[in-house]
Amino acid sequence: MSFSPDAEQAMNLLEGYFYWNGFPKLLGCPIETDFGKADIALVGLPLAVNPIERTQYLAPRAVRHRSQAYHRGHREFGINPFEIARIYDFGDVPIATPTIADRAVLDIEAFYARMDAAGAIPFTVGGDHACTLPVLRAIAGAKSRRKAPVGLIHFDSHTDSYGDSAGVHCHPGNGFRIALEEGLIEPGRTVHVGLNGPMVHPQMDDFSRTAGYRMLSLQEIETIGVAAALAEIRKVIGDGPVFVTIDLDVLSLSDAPAVADPEAGGLTIREMLHLLRGFRGMDVIGGDVVCFVPHLDPSQVTALHISAMMHDVVTIMAEGVARKRAAGGGDGAARA
Repeated sequence: MSFSPDAEQAMNLLEGYFYWNGFPKLLGCPIETDFGKADIALVGLPLAVNPIERTQYLAPRAVRHRSQAYHRGHREFGINPFEIARIYDFGDVPIATPTIADRAVLDIEAFYARMDAAGAIPFTVGGDHACTLPVLRAIAGAKSRRKAPVGLIHFDSHTDSYGDSAGVHCHPGNGFRIALEEGLIEPGRTVHVGLNGPMVHPQMDDFSRTAGYRMLSLQEIETIGVAAALAEIRKVIGDGPVFVTIDLDVLSLSDAPAVADPEAGGLTIREMLHLLRGFRGMDVIGGDVVCFVPHLDPSQVTALHISAMMHDVVTIMAEGVARKRAAGGGDGAARA
């Protein structure tokens, strides 16, 4: 069947590319406030716990602007995620005390707990890796509706499992230590992808190593190749539910210059998209992109690449929703 829209259809489709027109929304999705109406909830998290390049709190607004043009079908998968799942933009997490991190994470957790109770699964833009922890607290572990820890695919130049720092418990470098200690993630199903750059101390990654996390460094990926790295990630994660979290510093600075804690080197965006698309068929029950600082992104290339990564992960999530709906349940998929 050829693609031959009439004039009105063509104009409606074309307007989808006009990211500069109208109210900006994540992936161009409609705004919603009722979690019960969604399979997938796109959320902005306007917070900056990390003191480095603090405009991370502006990330949701910048990505909404650029991601408008990604309300489209997925070329490589041959599907339109917005046709097979109910995907909405739920605005930004309301945070009463954005300058007090240990209180802010409680607001974040409460917001995602309400979402999880309604059966929607989240993809979040904004914040840093202190912000992933309260999301995991809401959707994983014994207190969640899953009643168990989940797998974790963690893209980052750093392990972020370093422990308390200067008396601060909830900070961007501690989230994936606390998550294990609280029973939110499975150590045997957790993989750090893209570790890269100099270290403050040679032992700073020891917690992750001792815990049993798979340490897939950038050097190893370069040695074994992207296809083999993907096979290793899938082997570690298996068939269980998994959360995908992306710190932009895992990418080359030529592809993501607007990042909070930059490292030289990094994955190219082509390598990154190859890996993400290779997660197709996984049970992805949530995801996020963190550490975007828009004031360093005058060309909008970082926001564009965030939009592409979000589109890939959300498409995989939408396929999962459709599979579960066909099977009669799970993650809101059984709802009409």
